[in-house]
Amino acid sequence: MPSASPIPRFQRSSSGALLKFMAAALLGLTAVSGMAAQLPAYRSLFVDQSLQPDARSLAAFDLCILHPHAELDMEPGHAQGNHFFALLDVAHVRTGTRAALLTADRQVSSKPSASDERVRIVDPTDPQWIAWVVEALADPAAKKGFDGYVLSLGEEESNPAARAAVLSLAATLRQRYPDKHLLLDLRVGLGVQAVHIADGFLALGVYTREGRNGSVDWNPIAETQRLSRLIRTVQLQSMRVFAVDYAPADDRTACREAAQRLTSMSTLPFITTPALDGVNLGPLEEVSRRVLVLHGWDEKHVGQKAPAPQTTTTSRLLRQPLEWLGCELDFRNASGTDFLPQDHSFAAVVLDSSLVLSAAQQRTLAAWLPSLKARNIPLLLTGMPWTDSAARQHAVQHLGLGGRAQPAEGLVKTNVAGTDSALLRANTKITARTLGFLDLEAPADAHIVLALHGQDSLGTRYRFDQAFLTNWGGAWMDPAAGAAGPQIDLPAFLAQWLGADRSAPAPDTTTREGRRVFFSHIDSTGFSTPSTLPGFPLCSEVMRDRILDRFLLPVTVSVCEADMRAWLPGQQATEAARLEHIGRSIFEMPQIQAASNSFTRPSQWTAGMAISSTLNDRAQTTRRDMEREIAGSMSYIHRRLLPVGKDVNLMLWPANSTPSPEALRYCRAMSIETLPGTSGADAVAAAPGSRSVRLEPVAIRCSFADAHTEQGIATLEKAFNACAGEPLHAMTAAAYAASIRDAHQTRILRAGADHWIILNAGDCRTLRLPAAAGVPDMARCRGVSGYNVHQGQLYIHTMGAAGTELVLTKDNPSQHLHLVEGSTSVEFMELASRRATVQVRDLRPVELVFGGFEPRGQCAYLENGRPYTAHADANGIVHLEVACRATVSLQSLPPATQAAMR
Repeated sequence: MPSASPIPRFQRSSSGALLKFMAAALLGLTAVSGMAAQLPAYRSLFVDQSLQPDARSLAAFDLCILHPHAELDMEPGHAQGNHFFALLDVAHVRTGTRAALLTADRQVSSKPSASDERVRIVDPTDPQWIAWVVEALADPAAKKGFDGYVLSLGEEESNPAARAAVLSLAATLRQRYPDKHLLLDLRVGLGVQAVHIADGFLALGVYTREGRNGSVDWNPIAETQRLSRLIRTVQLQSMRVFAVDYAPADDRTACREAAQRLTSMSTLPFITTPALDGVNLGPLEEVSRRVLVLHGWDEKHVGQKAPAPQTTTTSRLLRQPLEWLGCELDFRNASGTDFLPQDHSFAAVVLDSSLVLSAAQQRTLAAWLPSLKARNIPLLLTGMPWTDSAARQHAVQHLGLGGRAQPAEGLVKTNVAGTDSALLRANTKITARTLGFLDLEAPADAHIVLALHGQDSLGTRYRFDQAFLTNWGGAWMDPAAGAAGPQIDLPAFLAQWLGADRSAPAPDTTTREGRRVFFSHIDSTGFSTPSTLPGFPLCSEVMRDRILDRFLLPVTVSVCEADMRAWLPGQQATEAARLEHIGRSIFEMPQIQAASNSFTRPSQWTAGMAISSTLNDRAQTTRRDMEREIAGSMSYIHRRLLPVGKDVNLMLWPANSTPSPEALRYCRAMSIETLPGTSGADAVAAAPGSRSVRLEPVAIRCSFADAHTEQGIATLEKAFNACAGEPLHAMTAAAYAASIRDAHQTRILRAGADHWIILNAGDCRTLRLPAAAGVPDMARCRGVSGYNVHQGQLYIHTMGAAGTELVLTKDNPSQHLHLVEGSTSVEFMELASRRATVQVRDLRPVELVFGGFEPRGQCAYLENGRPYTAHADANGIVHLEVACRATVSLQSLPPATQAAMR
């Protein structure tokens, strides 16, 4: 905290004495103002008066005006150059707070508020008022690290005496905290009188105000005119004005119009809701990534429990391509009369084929459809949920569908009526699948992707437009896709369904530093099982000696505590020492990371219940709950098996078990990442060397039981050999799980055409766009380390900061060094147009590729202090191979001939 000048404890005096004091303070304003630091050129504003502001929002905006008691960590924002101001309401105090106690201690005059019995209105003309504000409000905010203050009287009307008091308070704060910026609330009515003491002004509610029940209402014309005159007046004195207006959260047009009104007044605008609780509505527009998936049924209606979301068609077949396109799926079970959301804060809606609705629910859903079309929210039908005739007629009429929209039965002949080859799956024979055949025709203006004809025994012909795109969304109804596979190219189809106008950077977890991600983990199943190899060594010993000891790739190994302690049925007490010795020998390998496969590998994870699997009589524990399975097993692994310097930071759920929401929340509270387990049949999830787009990383998921036979060992050797020989980016399973979690939580804000702000925790460090979007303008980007293109996709590498600013250009960008790809994570210490300094650390020598050099130019670089030279190719690309642990400084130089001429 900066040094503070003492605040005099004013004694009560006559109003004449008070006016003399204020006059003296005003006379000294010009001298004091010379101490103020000039406001930075803020480009974005955020106002949040909640007590727990969103940390990611604080990283996105240059200037955040917050509640003085807000719980926040300013360090990440300060590291990016952001500033935080405390909005001090100097006219109100809430009863029971420290500030209220100080009013009594200071004997500051106050009266009850007519609108809130818990609030008292403090008299700013009281001689002790300034000292109270400093001690109760300003000093605590300074101790928290706020960079400045905003002085406000809230909704209270000001008079000349109150305005003079606020001006005196500003002078006192300027003298006490000369390093802090100071804004005044324009509603106070101070204009040119304050330009010599304030750094700027905040205008709250220029055109709008809070209406009934938190709605948005227009300000009286006189109030808008008053604020507008004040804004123009102070702007003529070269003062900066920050303005806030309100708009409905689900009306994008109103938000944009509100931002445009404030921008046209040359203010820096922020649009939010009247609650001022951090809802960002503009001018930085948040790109909604949420796709609402309606599925299942009401248990009271059907008579049985609805299936889990992971069993739905959307989850099994559409989740991967939708997430690859940057969407986040929000599954909502159709239970009760209020099964539809109250808001429209989603990018698209999917009606899953599992949807079963009552007649009343069907009518509700049909009546809801026009609201989607009005907001340009695409709808995808994967089934026809309307079986009630009235509801079906309403839905069909709104969607413009033809046919009876009912199953066509007794078909004896089917054939393909039409296709769009550009959206069909490559190397797939298109057939007319009769399962789920509907008498259904797309709207007249629809784009048909796959259409079928059918004929029954009476010669009646039916048409089933199985997949199509139209102005309200589209349909893909193929019940046989789960067993036979989809016939259309789902990523391409869904991209067109979402619409080109929704293109935005997609968080990508398949790629890191330009290369396809590789990770591997081993399930504990089979750890203590004898193999069939000569001498019958345990599968864990075989895996250690034949696989893990041969490949210097990161592998995450999970163990089950009960298995290691020989507490499972059939195990002997003498086995424990041997099993723990094997475990320790595995975890001592430098490439091995530890994970828990739980205490007993239970199949259910219900909190508060005895969930452990069966143990033998030697088990020395009475706990059978979720905490014992997770935290207890990790504590055992850390204490008994891990060498110094290693820890366990991944929960690998047992195979064939589904963690409960409570279990997932428990792991998040412990800062532990999670991944689903696997069976031996899924040894390799994705093969390396694929030439298609990267829908998933390269992953080896296996168990110790896979080393039971020579054939299983050969399969694992082949998989690891293939991965070791490919240019992949190897990472631990925990790091991959962290990137998945971070990708789900990433927020995208559109700052303008080809200009975005990306907010996340830095674990997901790759963004993806179609290559036609252009390339990053490195000179204007912030937090971007480089980019490359693969199979028509632009992969953008970030530095892992809380906020990344991405600016694209389709023109030839100015020459700037950038990372093209790397075999491990690259930490940038410096990145400029012609020089860069990076640090790398890996198990193997590190491959780095940089771009942005002059064609055929030179790269002079230091690797751990030793000088080297490399040459760029015709495209300005330089390939380097450096040590496992290295600090590398690069300098771009012209070609040797040009350098000699200079």
